[in-house]
Amino acid sequence: MKKLYLVVLYKQKYSDSQTLHSFSEFYFGKNKNNFFVVWDNSPSSDTSGAEIGRFLHTENVEYIHTPENTALSKIYNTCLDKYSDFDFFLIFDQDSKIMRPDYDSYLEKTILENPEINIFLPQIYSQGKLYSPGKFWIFKGCHYKNLSVGIHKDKLYTAIMSGTCARIDFLKKHNIRFNENLSLYGIDTCFFSDVRKIDIKFYVLEERLAHDLSENHLIGEDLKNHTRLYLKGTLIMNNHSILKTLIVYFYQLYLKLLGKI
Repeated sequence: MKKLYLVVLYKQKYSDSQTLHSFSEFYFGKNKNNFFVVWDNSPSSDTSGAEIGRFLHTENVEYIHTPENTALSKIYNTCLDKYSDFDFFLIFDQDSKIMRPDYDSYLEKTILENPEINIFLPQIYSQGKLYSPGKFWIFKGCHYKNLSVGIHKDKLYTAIMSGTCARIDFLKKHNIRFNENLSLYGIDTCFFSDVRKIDIKFYVLEERLAHDLSENHLIGEDLKNHTRLYLKGTLIMNNHSILKTLIVYFYQLYLKLLGKI
């Protein structure tokens, strides 16, 4: 089982990344079927692939530095194309802490026991609330109160991209890509919207990933800007439907009247 682990860095050295620390601490690199791509979007870097390989205890690593800050959707698609012969694609932000020391082997065991499942998702909590997986409808997300470990079916499910494990053959068969009209916000929501059109099943893993939800700390103009970008992504995602586009426009007008954007 060949697994591609992608970690995207931004203005952070690899040794300060919570995610890469987890990979190193739990010796994910000892599994010869794992390959690691560390994609660095920082303006400058003095890091090498060999240095990261030593940190991760593996030679199966590629380090890519793009100081122009390549869009995440482009990064994801580039990795999918380059490593299309792999079995699974795992995407991580730089600040996700894995809690289970046996996560890599546990994930492989779970995958083997569930050959019909294409999407495997960790649980991501913030302030005691389950944020991922969640639900999304046109422009509005909502939370599950809880989700048991195992297989679920939901026509509205979505998830935070970090920690997502996707079966590559499934993505290739149905030509599911990451929308490159989106550079940051909405990429995950759009991706899962496309996945759900084909398959509404997903597997909730027995892992509570510790992940920093930066939008929870935003206030004032930063929060307004975040909301504007979020709505822009939502419009792009729904541009195939006149009705859904109108609904988003009316919601945008409503937020303007409230002074929230």
